[in-house]
Amino acid sequence: MKLDGKAMLVAAMMVASMAATGCSTAAAQTDAQVAPEETAATAPVENEVGAATSAVGGVEKDARAFHYYAPHGPPAGRFEARGVAPSARHFWAPGYYRWNGREHLWVGGRWELGRPGYEYVGPRWHHVLGRWEYRPGRWNRR
Repeated sequence: MKLDGKAMLVAAMMVASMAATGCSTAAAQTDAQVAPEETAATAPVENEVGAATSAVGGVEKDARAFHYYAPHGPPAGRFEARGVAPSARHFWAPGYYRWNGREHLWVGGRWELGRPGYEYVGPRWHHVLGRWEYRPGRWNRR
């Protein structure tokens, strides 16, 4: 059987459109339930007022903060070799597990710049009312 150029073009376009549709659908499903990756630079200051947004699947928003949930707890934390701080102004922000919508992924610790008058509390997981809640990192006044 001999295929002409039009038939091959149509077949190629069908395959490409199915591949593109599958990729965007999978990304849209996992984005709604993902706990954000954090750094100390992006962590909020405790008691700081933020913009109100609505709740999304896997994420709830109350008057104070966002709440991210996972169906099971993270594995035990990993050991990390810290090395030497780049300067006296840096502190060690320990690694943590992040939920990507399907599994817990390790985000390695790193040296971050400190904020005078504040103490950094890193991201962590708590078992609350039968489910695992992710609590993002934040800055507390000393």
